[in-house]
Amino acid sequence: MGNRILFVDDEKAILRAIDRLLFDSGYEVLTAESGETGLAMLAATPVDVVVSDIRMPGMDGHQFLRKVKALYPQTTRLILSGYAEENAILNSIVDGSSNMYLLKPWEGQDLKEKLSQILAARELFNNNTMLDFAKGLENLSAAPGIFESVGLLTEQGADVNQIAEVIESDPVVAAAVLRVANGAFHNVKTVSIAKAITILGLRVVKTIVLLCSLFGFVNIKMPQLSLKTLTNKAIAANRLMVQIYSELLGKQVPDTFETAALLSDIGLLMCLHYYPDQYEGIVREYMAGGDRNFVRLEKEVLKVGHQEFGAYLLNWWGLPYPIVETALYHHEPLRDGIMNKELVAAVHIADYYAWKIVSPEFAQALEPGVLKLLDIREEDLEPLVRRMRTET
Repeated sequence: MGNRILFVDDEKAILRAIDRLLFDSGYEVLTAESGETGLAMLAATPVDVVVSDIRMPGMDGHQFLRKVKALYPQTTRLILSGYAEENAILNSIVDGSSNMYLLKPWEGQDLKEKLSQILAARELFNNNTMLDFAKGLENLSAAPGIFESVGLLTEQGADVNQIAEVIESDPVVAAAVLRVANGAFHNVKTVSIAKAITILGLRVVKTIVLLCSLFGFVNIKMPQLSLKTLTNKAIAANRLMVQIYSELLGKQVPDTFETAALLSDIGLLMCLHYYPDQYEGIVREYMAGGDRNFVRLEKEVLKVGHQEFGAYLLNWWGLPYPIVETALYHHEPLRDGIMNKELVAAVHIADYYAWKIVSPEFAQALEPGVLKLLDIREEDLEPLVRRMRTET
């Protein structure tokens, strides 16, 4: 039997339609008409993916998925719901109870493709090579620093002041949140963490907390890829991604994507911490010019690259699937099976130019096809890059 998927919806017609759609998919499809029934089924049968409606009588979808996260954290959790539940959907993304959402009315082939892509990513995270790579690394499964505390408060529905109090307990994290909130892009000035949370939103603040916690945890001794270099590159890449969307694509970065470039190289940060000797050799060979494909060199030495490791960690820590997918494919943006093609392409471009600005020798090749995919030209990017150089 293939992967097992549980669908939870109080509308019998929806469940019957899903049964018909996935009849010959190779998946084992389970259905439940309530959150309570869904939990009982999960207690009896391991499930790879749970897909739940939001608006249900009794236990609603948000409450149900929060329980699934607490009891079965490695089960992928999706919402399949309508535009009317937008606030509840976003709340479930913020507190991590849902990894992503799909909107009703859904188109059958699109739903099948998205499930296939999600399950392919799960298979990568759970293959023997990835598990052997991650096995035995200290503190790997724990969310770092105060990130876990902020996440728990968010899940519990704590108010902004309670979350602000936790962030204020770490001066480094508090300073970083204020620095971003007071940045020119947001055009505000505040010394209040609570106000900064309101301005930035909890998704962005949680990402800043995660990064600061990781930066405080890791120990990197390599001068070519120092902590300062990685920090500056992450900030530059995220700002470029936002500008690509706003100035070249004419749209706002979707809420659940807005820190994708900031986290795309988390795997590199952690690999440099856990495998310093191996990365000294990888960097030495890369700098010597023998092989200018950094990802290929990583896999030759460690069998796993920083893309896979970063995505594995972000998935373990419950980040939204679009951010996990971006970490997984940001150096291979034209791979088949990418769900958020536009986002991964934009982050690939932002990543390339951010490295060119911060540390040019580590800029991987820019995939020409991504420019065509987004219908932009290199000359369109030049003003953004020039402006970033003056600000970095």
